[in-house]
Amino acid sequence: MSKRAWPRLRRRPLAALAGLLSLGMAGAVAATPTRLEVGGDYAFAPYSFIENGRPAGIDVDLMRELSRRTGVELHVHLQPFKRVLEELRQGRLDAGMAVLHSTEREAFLQYTGVLRLSRYQLFVRRGQEFPFERAEDLRGRSVAVVRGFLVGDTLREELSSARVRLESVASQEQTLRMLLAGRVDAIAGQSVVMRHLAREQGAAGRLSALPTPVIPDRPAYLVLSRRGGLAERDRLAELLRQGLESMHRDGTVERIEGRWIK
Repeated sequence: MSKRAWPRLRRRPLAALAGLLSLGMAGAVAATPTRLEVGGDYAFAPYSFIENGRPAGIDVDLMRELSRRTGVELHVHLQPFKRVLEELRQGRLDAGMAVLHSTEREAFLQYTGVLRLSRYQLFVRRGQEFPFERAEDLRGRSVAVVRGFLVGDTLREELSSARVRLESVASQEQTLRMLLAGRVDAIAGQSVVMRHLAREQGAAGRLSALPTPVIPDRPAYLVLSRRGGLAERDRLAELLRQGLESMHRDGTVERIEGRWIK
């Protein structure tokens, strides 16, 4: 994915954005916009997915509203999440949607505002539940995770001394298929996404969530790449943070989620 394929409007300096923070979000709409190439997961419904060849979902709608409020054009690209992280690391993407925080990621990402809280749990076939409180409880079992997701790294670190087989795949949909086919004992998934997938595939009655989360409620952020040479990145990050904050405060985030989560 080449930078040359994506026209940039960001060459104009962002000095004009400096006053936006004091003028409030209303002033942002009238400001000269810049453009950011924003990456997201291509198979993470209802948050982000491809529908009729176009990006769709909660996070895509949030980017659309954030763009309207700030005057920053947010051009969304959806692809496997591991590739999103790699392109952020290389500076080929300007921004990324719904990224959990880790110390390792801070080296190449600047965290702005919070999109939502995200919880990751273990899901098993109904009737095959087992006690789970800590990583050691998975000894001797197999677990499918999505490549690039922090939950996979978390499990890998915690299970380094346990006999657990981790299977890494490209999407949550693949993990669900593996579980239902009996190829793994459990899958680690985002709670809303897994329940949505199970309903969409008519498998809601076959899936059971273990109550103890692998990752409790954690903020999922809009991030900026530190590697792409964005001008005045700190000011831009603050503008985006304020925009998202205002969307939470006035109920916009909740309303957008309500359109997608039944």
